[in-house]
Amino acid sequence: MICKRLISALLACMLLLSCSLVPITAMDAPASQIIMPRAAGRLDHTLSPGITLIGGKFSLDSGDKITYDCTYTPKSASVDFGVILSDETFLFLNSTNGSIYNAFKVDQRGQYQLAIRNNASSAVTVTGTVKY
Repeated sequence: MICKRLISALLACMLLLSCSLVPITAMDAPASQIIMPRAAGRLDHTLSPGITLIGGKFSLDSGDKITYDCTYTPKSASVDFGVILSDETFLFLNSTNGSIYNAFKVDQRGQYQLAIRNNASSAVTVTGTVKY
C-alpha cells in the first residue's frame, strides 16, 4: 500500500515538473503574415438627417467584410449603412424596413470610416452592431 502511494506521489511530482519545464520561444512574424485584429462595435445613436460618421478611420484589405446588424426607428425611414472610402466616396447598403442584416466586401486596401446616412426628414434612432 505504501509502495502504491509512493509511486503515485512520484508520478504526480514528475508530471508537475515536466509541465513547468516546457521551453518557450518567441518568433518574429514576416510583415506579410501579421494578423490584424478586427473590431466589432455597438451602435446606439440618434441621427439627424444627413450623413453621420461613426468612430475613427481604420484599415481594411481588399476582400474584407463589413457587416451591419441593426434596427432603427421609425421603421418607415430610409437609412443607408456604409463606409466612407479614402477618396470620400460613400459605399452603402440601403434599408427601408426598420432593420438591416447585411454585409459587403471592400475592393481595395485603404482607410475607411463607418458612416450612416439618414434619408428621412426627422431624426432616426439606430441600435445594433457592426463588425469589420
